[in-house]
Amino acid sequence: MATRGPINPLRTRIVRLATLVLPVLALMLLSTLFLVARKVNPDDAIPYAEVDVSMRARDQQLTMPRFAGVSQGRTSFDLSARMARPDATDPRRMSAEALRLVLDDMDGGRATIVSDAGDVDTADRAIVLTGDVRIETSTGYELRTERLEGSLAVLSITSPGEVTGDGPLGTLRAGSMALTEDGDGAARLLFTNGVDLLYTPPS
Repeated sequence: MATRGPINPLRTRIVRLATLVLPVLALMLLSTLFLVARKVNPDDAIPYAEVDVSMRARDQQLTMPRFAGVSQGRTSFDLSARMARPDATDPRRMSAEALRLVLDDMDGGRATIVSDAGDVDTADRAIVLTGDVRIETSTGYELRTERLEGSLAVLSITSPGEVTGDGPLGTLRAGSMALTEDGDGAARLLFTNGVDLLYTPPS
């Protein structure tokens, strides 16, 4: 069995003194930290918040928006885009990228139009398609132009500039083009302002 040596009175006093002094020192250190710490000014965060909110408002955008309906002549339309940014003053007007417009008339005909960019007014059902605009129809036309503009309310879409491409009769070029609908709800393509057609006989 092990035996204990005599208790050292000095060590006992040191231990007791440390037990009293150390907690007091810890409290003093904590109070010093709180006194030295910089006060937080809530106004400091306001400029950053304002900048963030304004940037978000300017950068507001819609992903994969879609706008569908029927014209007065009963041609159905389905307009979609990869991305659109609403106008800051009128959210019904927006600029869009990678648009796709599908038109289906009452006779079963279809026209598909795609463009790089464009502007859409959902209130007036007005569109402007720009960039590399491509038109394909179920009647065999594959056309290209730089701009299409017009209305989907009463189907009337025109190309103010040159249109080139292929049709059922061959390769064609026209100074302008109009896509409209007649009273029976059939969509029609009309080429004007000088039309050149290179006829390709059927094989």
